[in-house]
Amino acid sequence: MGFRRIWAELKEGKDVDVYVTICLAVTVSVLSFLDVISLARVSSLLLAVLAVLAYNILATRSAVEREARAPRGPELHDDFPEDLKQRRADSDDVYLIGVNLARTIETSYPAFETILRRGGRIRLLLTDVDADEAALTTQGQASRPAPEDIRNDIRQSLGKLRALAASTADAAGRLDVRTTRVALKFGANYLDAGRPGARLYVQLYSFRIPGESRPMFRLTHADGAWFECFALQAEALWEEAAACELLPPPIGVAGAEA
Repeated sequence: MGFRRIWAELKEGKDVDVYVTICLAVTVSVLSFLDVISLARVSSLLLAVLAVLAYNILATRSAVEREARAPRGPELHDDFPEDLKQRRADSDDVYLIGVNLARTIETSYPAFETILRRGGRIRLLLTDVDADEAALTTQGQASRPAPEDIRNDIRQSLGKLRALAASTADAAGRLDVRTTRVALKFGANYLDAGRPGARLYVQLYSFRIPGESRPMFRLTHADGAWFECFALQAEALWEEAAACELLPPPIGVAGAEA
């Protein structure tokens, strides 16, 4: 540490007590060595120095503890955690939000079948194929896919979800799909919603950066206001979305083919 830095800190009033303690300790040591002061006075001064040092240690510890207790925002990542796929498979209440959810539906299709057959619930919110271009291109992908290509991806996802509904017909009512014309600002994996152990994995949609949209982060009830912020948005999007019929109504029900 240079003298310029010491002088700058003293002018700003930083660590004055530390520098005073150092000067006092050095002075006492020199005077004691030269026999200028008695041993009794040296002992008293050393005790005073030790008291100041102890106070500084306690003050530092308190500051560290306050910092540790201070609320922190979610930790940001450039990809979802590796265990997300397994956590999604282990959940009995899955709510997914995304423009087309193509990759998630493809990679977790067997897990979705298992969840539904064991009595779990799955909700999926996708962008409506008839939404405007702003809603379709909200992910801002660097490859700039054409709106019609995105519509085709959504149609393919809906086709796979219809196949899922057909293969798990006994789970009717527990596979729920809705579409929205709102330009989504984020994608999400909301697991075990409404439960103490709920986890909300959020992917903010960026604008034309290479790779995945980011940042991504995980929220739990421990994150307080941040968890509530995104959980409320997720449920509001769901409430305002349009239901998507995956299976044709039974024969004899209004709207069914004769």
